[in-house]
Amino acid sequence: MNKTTYWIVLAAAILVDVITGLIKAVYTHTFQSCIMREGLFHKVGELLAGGVLYGAQIVLPMIGVETNLPLFPAGVGYCFIMELGSILENLRAFTPALDYILGRGGFHVRDDNGLE
Repeated sequence: MNKTTYWIVLAAAILVDVITGLIKAVYTHTFQSCIMREGLFHKVGELLAGGVLYGAQIVLPMIGVETNLPLFPAGVGYCFIMELGSILENLRAFTPALDYILGRGGFHVRDDNGLE
């Protein structure tokens, strides 16, 4: 994968997280602009971290430091996994089936008599 693809995937994940977060806030009647602003700062921080890792991967070899590690792809991958977790958390708020599958609702189904 080239660097542009990594940026596009991360930006798409951030966009989906923001959209699902807005839907969750509207659904649960908990929308607060200060929380939204804080979340957007977190997203900007993730993009900046990606930029720093991208720059480090270019500059470190120029000054003689060979890491032989995929700093940028690993950092973007980590941010993507964090975004995926946040998206799932947002979806759980308004998707009962997903909430049940992920365990918050429990894995035991009881009938009207209390039997499993």
